[in-house]
Amino acid sequence: MSKVVEGKDIKRDYHVGGGLFRGARTVHAVKGVSFSVEKGKTLAIVGESGCGKSTL
Repeated sequence: MSKVVEGKDIKRDYHVGGGLFRGARTVHAVKGVSFSVEKGKTLAIVGESGCGKSTL
């Protein structure tokens, strides 16, 4: 079957500014996710709150 959607090694980092007593830091929202969806198939993204589903 042919692939309709494909993602390879998807990464998304957010740089969060520090406060008065903290320095800036990096939050890894999505790290190394790959997937493909073939014609006629369905893909579901499930997980806990804050795990990166919407970011993906």
